[in-house]
Amino acid sequence: MKVYKDRSGFLIRGSSICLIIFIVHLLCFFYYSTAFANSAEPPGFTIIVLNSPENISLSLKMSNRDVTDLRVEEGERKGWEKYYRLYYTHLSPQVKDLKDAVLVVQCNNKTFQCALPDETFGRYSNILTLDMESETLTLGQAPLRVPALVAMRVLLTLLIEGIIFWLFGFRQKRSWLVFTAVNLITQAGLNAMLTGPDLGNYWIFGYLFGEVVVLAAELTAFLTFVNEFRKGRVALYVITANMASLIIGGMVITYLPV
Repeated sequence: MKVYKDRSGFLIRGSSICLIIFIVHLLCFFYYSTAFANSAEPPGFTIIVLNSPENISLSLKMSNRDVTDLRVEEGERKGWEKYYRLYYTHLSPQVKDLKDAVLVVQCNNKTFQCALPDETFGRYSNILTLDMESETLTLGQAPLRVPALVAMRVLLTLLIEGIIFWLFGFRQKRSWLVFTAVNLITQAGLNAMLTGPDLGNYWIFGYLFGEVVVLAAELTAFLTFVNEFRKGRVALYVITANMASLIIGGMVITYLPV
């Protein structure tokens, strides 16, 4: 394919095709179809405990004395958050009793109760947030939780790939503008898909697929718009940077809140 350049160095012909390919890759993040398969039953609800101390116990106190109080199973701790889960079956007669239950929180010498929000059992799986400082239980996640976590992971990725970009010798302003714009779009899209404490054990497959899409999109964009070095060097940078972010990003999702 014959390619022409204008005085500022921008590609005129050929780049439009690459740009279309780049946009198609990005659309994979936003358009998907639902698939159904047999798997382990998801929890009835998950409780995110903020400012959680080490020794804390959660249980449900039922209004019906014939039903034994249920202990909320301790899940995992990720960074500054701790997750607790309660499993139940919608067909179970206990679900009706659970609607009148209260959450009992025991921590050290401190005990308090929180009423479950009315919408807790309106869906198959819900997320609740327990704030130990304010002693409140609310439905859903904190408004800024997901944006803050996504921003944290994106900035970490930009830092890692930016260091590699610098080590590969890229210095031109245009190269860095392309680097910033492309990574903000691709990494924000990838990390926005991987949020919430109920990712399950199969998040790695979605993560790997997303990284493949990101790699293809970034190769297309960088080879099209970055002309500071030969294409082989540019492609080697993209592959190296994405391998680094794949490994470190997987560790972040494993050990920090998502």
